[in-house]
Amino acid sequence: MDEDAMVRPFRIGVPGPDLDDLRRRLATVRLPRELDETSWSRGVTVEAMGELLVRWRDGYDWRAEEAELNRFPQVVTEVDGQRLHAVHRPSPRQDAHPLVLLHGWPSTVAEFRYVIDELAEPDDPARPAFHVVVPSLPGFGFSGPLREGGWGAHRMARAIDELLRRLGINRYLAHGGDAGYQVAAALGRVAPERVAGVHLNLGGVGLAGRHRTDEPADEQEALALRRYAEYVQDGSAYALLNATRPQTVAYGLADSPIGQLAWIAEKFMAWADAASPVAQDDVLTTASIYWFTETAASSARFYGEEYTPNRPPGTGPALERTYVDVPTAVSSFPGEIVPPIRRWAEEHYRIVRWTEHPAGGHFSALERPDLLVEALRGFAAQVAPSVA
Repeated sequence: MDEDAMVRPFRIGVPGPDLDDLRRRLATVRLPRELDETSWSRGVTVEAMGELLVRWRDGYDWRAEEAELNRFPQVVTEVDGQRLHAVHRPSPRQDAHPLVLLHGWPSTVAEFRYVIDELAEPDDPARPAFHVVVPSLPGFGFSGPLREGGWGAHRMARAIDELLRRLGINRYLAHGGDAGYQVAAALGRVAPERVAGVHLNLGGVGLAGRHRTDEPADEQEALALRRYAEYVQDGSAYALLNATRPQTVAYGLADSPIGQLAWIAEKFMAWADAASPVAQDDVLTTASIYWFTETAASSARFYGEEYTPNRPPGTGPALERTYVDVPTAVSSFPGEIVPPIRRWAEEHYRIVRWTEHPAGGHFSALERPDLLVEALRGFAAQVAPSVA
């Protein structure tokens, strides 16, 4: 086998000098001055950032977080010229279903840390179990910075499908949220013979009716359109900057840990359900991974590949409009940026299961891991006969 195609064991190990450099930078942070207005209407408040800074500098323990993440077996390989990292947590159960979990932006594999063990080895033997694979999307986290452009959702899907082949997985379920939902959906398009089902929390705005011209059928659809309009008006600037000028914003993110933290902490705070906020240390772990892996710029490039004409051949709008004809389940969480609408989703996916959850938001695996686990178990039980 080509050495680049080999799947090798991997452990996270941030060099000591890199950790010392972060501590030095955090010790000399200069926070901006703030006007009398202290609401979140203009971004993360100085008070909130000050609390995160103190925790990151004085209380947060990266080595403990690193050891916790290293509890999970991990692998690394090279696919299509790009390094690809993944958690690979096999289940001891013979009847377990292969399941790939796909994060989005501004997340990492750490988003799924609270669901991996429960999915792989449930306490109740009557519940479905899973061989869990959690890739770092190309250009994100431990998959390292991108080596070239052109890494949109469909190229990522092909690379992840190849990783699964190398792990000996022939048929599997896929789950994704945010950018991960686009990659999970793309798996259903590019490898339908291998994907037994796709589970999505539509953690974005792609199905929020942005291209619709018909009138909303009910109040739920009207609410989705209003929420989408609010997002475009007051919450989408980050996406436009990521899509059009990722290199410009990268200078501040690559050189300033507090800049990196602010850029993503706002999303963890704004997109989570108020009833289930993301814990401070989970935000700091995510910021630390982006910082140590220097993937602020390359992860942002996903927006340019998906939301602008700069797309490689074979991954453009025509393919993206292709109907996903594998069984698809949707989890709808009330704190999501825009609530998904089943009628609209059915235009794009073969929906076989739709769950309205009582709590949770954009980062369901961090906010309400119990609900996400149960949703995945229910979907697996429904499609289990088709999973080898």
